[in-house]
Amino acid sequence: MNEIKGIKQIKEIENCAGIAVYKSQSGGIGGRIKTIPEDFMVEEITPGGKILEIGASNCPGDQTWGEYTHFTLQKYNWDTLRATKEISRRLRISNKRLGFAGTKDKKALTTQRVSVWNIPMDKLAEVEIKDMILKDFGYDDRPIKLGDLFGNRFTITIRDIDLKKDEILERIKKISNELNAGFPNFFGLQRFGSRRPITHLVGKEIIKGNLEDAVMIYLALVYEGESEEARNARSFLAETKDFKASLKKFPKFLSYESAMINHLVQHPSGYRGALNQLPRGLRTMFVHAYQAYIFNKTLSRYIKKGIPVEKLPLVGYETEIDEITSKTLDEEGITPEDFRAISMASLSSRGEYRDCWVPIQEFKALDLDIEKDELNEGKNKLKLRFSLPKGSYATVLLREFMKN
Repeated sequence: MNEIKGIKQIKEIENCAGIAVYKSQSGGIGGRIKTIPEDFMVEEITPGGKILEIGASNCPGDQTWGEYTHFTLQKYNWDTLRATKEISRRLRISNKRLGFAGTKDKKALTTQRVSVWNIPMDKLAEVEIKDMILKDFGYDDRPIKLGDLFGNRFTITIRDIDLKKDEILERIKKISNELNAGFPNFFGLQRFGSRRPITHLVGKEIIKGNLEDAVMIYLALVYEGESEEARNARSFLAETKDFKASLKKFPKFLSYESAMINHLVQHPSGYRGALNQLPRGLRTMFVHAYQAYIFNKTLSRYIKKGIPVEKLPLVGYETEIDEITSKTLDEEGITPEDFRAISMASLSSRGEYRDCWVPIQEFKALDLDIEKDELNEGKNKLKLRFSLPKGSYATVLLREFMKN
C-alpha cells in the first residue's frame, strides 16, 4: 500500500513539473534511488573532457597568481547553493564572489569546479566543513560561470528491486532498444524542487509581475515532503501573514526563508526586496524553472500525439513559438513578451532553444552490475554508470527504466 501511495505521489509531482508521458513502452524494473547519498554519484566533466573523479586529485590549476582561485568541491549530502553559501560564510565574504558551472543534487556524492574572486589558495585550503572537501586549487583570470562544463558522469545504484536478475536484464535490454533514438530531454524534478516543486510557480508569478504572490508561494506553500516543523511554519504564515510571529516559528535550516521574512518585518510591502534577499542564482532559477515547465508540458504533448519534433523553445521575449507551445502558453495565460519581467528586469529572458532528445549513443558507458541489496533483504540492486551532456538529467533517463 505504501509503495502504491509513493508511486501516486511521484506521478503527481511529475505532472506538476509538466512530465506526463514515457517514451518507452516496456515495463520498468521498479526500485528506489538515493536510499543513501553515495547511491547517487555525480562527477562533473570539464569543458576539456576531464572527469573530476571522486576521491582523486584531478586538475590542479595554474599556481601563478590570477584574479580568481579555482578549486574542486567534493560534497556529500549538500546542495550546491547552500554549500557555496557556507563556504562564503567561513571565508567571511559575499556569496556573489563564488561561481560554478551548474547545481548538483543534494542527496548525492558529487564533484564540481568552483571559482572565488580574490581569495588566495592557502586561505581556501584552511576551510574545513563537515562532508565537504576543497581540493585541486589553482589560479585563473576568469570566473567559472553557469554552463562552463561538458557534462556529468553518473554512477547510480537502484535498490529494492523486486525482480530476479534475468528479468532485470531483459527489461533493461527492451527499454534500451526502445530508447535507441534517444530519451526525452525533459527537465528533471530537481529543476522544480524534488520535495517541494514550487520554483516554477514562483517564476510564473515573477513573470506576471505578482511579486507578493511569488514571495508567499516560496514562503508559505505547504508540501508533504517537508518536515513537520517546516510545514507548520509555512501553514502559520499562510493563515496569518504575520511575518514577525512567523520568524520565530521557521526552523534555522530554512535560512533563505528567514532572510526574506526578516526583510518583510522591516518592510511589510517590500516583496521585491524580499526576493532580492535570495542568491541571484536562485532568483534566476525561478524563471528558468517556469521555462522548463512550459518545455516539459509541450514536449509531453508532442510525444502523446506522436508528432516528431527536434527542438522546442525555452520561451522568452525573442523566441519563435510553435503551435503546441502557443497552446501551452494560452492555458497558462502567458505571452512571450511577459518574459521581459518588467517588475524584476534583472530576471528577464530572451529565451533559447533546447534539443528534445538525448541520443542513447551519447552515453560514454552503461555498466550493469546486479547484486543482492544489502539494505533490503531479498531484493536486488542495480548499478548504472553513464555520462550525459550538460543540461540533461539522469533522473529522466532513470524514470524510463524504473517506471515508478
